[in-house]
Amino acid sequence: MRTLEQESRQASDQALQEFAIIQQQSLIDRKAVAAPNVARLPLLDLAELFETVFGNEKPAPKQPPLVELSARVPYSATYGWIDSYHPGRWDCESDLVFMSPIIQVGPSIGEWDGTVVYVSLPGVPAATYLVVGNFSGYDTTMHMNGPWGNVTAYTAATTDIGTVIALTNVTQGLYFSMSCKGTGLGYLESVQLFSM
Repeated sequence: MRTLEQESRQASDQALQEFAIIQQQSLIDRKAVAAPNVARLPLLDLAELFETVFGNEKPAPKQPPLVELSARVPYSATYGWIDSYHPGRWDCESDLVFMSPIIQVGPSIGEWDGTVVYVSLPGVPAATYLVVGNFSGYDTTMHMNGPWGNVTAYTAATTDIGTVIALTNVTQGLYFSMSCKGTGLGYLESVQLFSM
């Protein structure tokens, strides 16, 4: 004959087993979510965007970037690195930084949450550069803040190619940040620096 204590223990053990199964299934379901395919503009299309934004002020870049940094290659021994505050996910497999949008969480201007990517290029020689951020995201506005001020670009859907660009004269290294706003995650594919 079973006691009340034995029945209670058996029910508790069964509940724990069921909970463990649910947790395992939840992790399997979460792990199965694939990262989006984020493309970038080909160099010819980037040249067209450059001329649209800057006119004929300078010729568009025709050479590969001087430096390119991404989730998979965040560091260049010669030029610098990218780092992040609060990345949604730093995914080397898909070569994307998942960026949570910046949201205000309190009444003060400094009370916010979200992802900020910091780009530090202390080894860049003095020259003029085109700075490019390649990204995508659902209803995402990418902000790139640096010596040029704040520039933005928008993607309505994750399948859209987003490119935010700025032109800057560097005298002693280059430091800037990137963040996004919108209703969904932003996906940073890469940061590129083209010599002009």
